[in-house]
Amino acid sequence: MPEIGEVRRTVKIRHIRDVAAQVMTRPDQEGLIVKNVINRNDAGARRIILLSSELPPGKVHLLHRHPNAEQIMYVLEGSCLALSVGEPVRLNEGDAVFIAQGEWHGVRNDTGRPAITLVIYAGAGTLEEAGYEEHPRQFERA
Repeated sequence: MPEIGEVRRTVKIRHIRDVAAQVMTRPDQEGLIVKNVINRNDAGARRIILLSSELPPGKVHLLHRHPNAEQIMYVLEGSCLALSVGEPVRLNEGDAVFIAQGEWHGVRNDTGRPAITLVIYAGAGTLEEAGYEEHPRQFERA
C-alpha cells in the first residue's frame, strides 16, 4: 500500500515487437540494430535498462565503455565474439557475459547469421545516463 503522497507505480509491459528499431550509424557501431525495450523514458525505470540488439553478419560494435553502468549481455540467437582489451571470446546461444562498470568491451559478428542479444544495464535509467566513451585506439584494433 502506498504511503500518503507517494506516487503509485503500475506494471509496465512492452512487447519487443512493438518497439521501434534504431539502426546505428556511428562509425564504431554502424549497422547495429537496437530496440530500447525498458528504460526511464518508456517505462519509468530509474536505474535499469533492457534493450535488444541485432548485429548483422560481418558487423562490429568496437571497443567502448559505460562509466555509469554495469552490463549483462545474453545471446538469444546466433554467435558472436565478445571483444575486450584482451583476446576475443566466442559467445553462443544461451551464453551471458557480465561487463563491469567502466570496462572496455565490444562485440563482433564474424558469422553468416545475425547475432541477437538482450542487454541489461544496471545503474542508469537511460543510455545517456549510462555514458558512452569510445576506446581511444579502437579503430587500430578493428
